Amino acid sequence: MISLLTLFILCCSLIDGSRASFATESSSSALISPKNIRTTSRGSSAALAALENGDTTTQNNSQPSFTLKKRNPYDVHVYYNGSNQRETAMLLRSKMKQQFPWMRFYEPKDRPIGPHPLPMWEADFASYDNRVFWGEVCDFIKEEHDKLSILVHPHSLDGDYADHTKNAFWVGNVLELRI
Repeated sequence: MISLLTLFILCCSLIDGSRASFATESSSSALISPKNIRTTSRGSSAALAALENGDTTTQNNSQPSFTLKKRNPYDVHVYYNGSNQRETAMLLRSKMKQQFPWMRFYEPKDRPIGPHPLPMWEADFASYDNRVFWGEVCDFIKEEHDKLSILVHPHSLDGDYADHTKNAFWVGNVLELRI
């Protein structure tokens, strides 16, 4: 059973965005990362419930924990190839603009650019304070992505390469980035 002090430390770390590392009564340590902090539209967190049940694993074991930089915390890249996929991508863009008006949306790039192997549009979380919406945005993308490949990556202290590889969250087909 997790002590009240442990829950208090966890809650404080969720508020300030740092990773929560704490010792349980058995002195084992656990690390909480954005991928296992799933928020709902009401702002509740399933991570606390999981911790109360002793579950300290991540929801996506292929993605390691990381510490976010105190800036825009996440970018979303929605890839498309051809006019049909572009239309699907633009529909998703419209839905996301309605669902997440706090996000910043950038103009579509109708050709590969930088490390991105396909045309895409990009959005970001705009402010460090919006990091708490990670779970809500990812859940929405999982529901609405159709057959699109979508990359959500953090801006972490691990650096750009890690953020686009080991820290990346993909929905749909994983694309090989040009990095």
